[in-house]
Amino acid sequence: MTRIQRQGKPNQVWRTLFEAQGATLTAVAEILSATRVSAEQILEEAISALEGSPLRCEFGQNSAIRAVVKASISYHRRTADSAIKAEAYDDAPKCRFPGIPPIGMLPWPERAVYFLREALRYSRRDTALLLGMSDANIDKLYIFAERRIRHAGEAPASLLPDASELSREVESDRAMAAGLLRRTA
Repeated sequence: MTRIQRQGKPNQVWRTLFEAQGATLTAVAEILSATRVSAEQILEEAISALEGSPLRCEFGQNSAIRAVVKASISYHRRTADSAIKAEAYDDAPKCRFPGIPPIGMLPWPERAVYFLREALRYSRRDTALLLGMSDANIDKLYIFAERRIRHAGEAPASLLPDASELSREVESDRAMAAGLLRRTA
């Protein structure tokens, strides 16, 4: 039972995990839902997606969270005919997630990118693949989200770099770019 946990039907094992991790999985579903879809619907779709797959103890929670993320994104794609319609349906979730500032005021694309990158620590590439965007778009949406959070005044100073750090990074990037241009010329 150390490699693969089997307790009855595989679907029941996943349901048991979802019940045990209910608060976390519900919070993920609520933060990533952009429409009036209930978290329970998203969780049911996630369980259905995992149905029949083996549950490895050490990866169970991560697999469950990823399934909820995919189900939330799937619901968003099905219910949002256009960006304008998606924004019209967007109800800022009241759910908070530990370790990140409140992000309910962000538009759905920025909220999804910021949540996946900051709270769940997904890579830029993984976030881009899940959301069907380019890496450059993910970077832009992440920067926009940080700016909105900073301007909202709700982000703790420790979560976001201050302006002096950003200006040093910009100067460093400019110097590196100038060096690369000199080498190619």
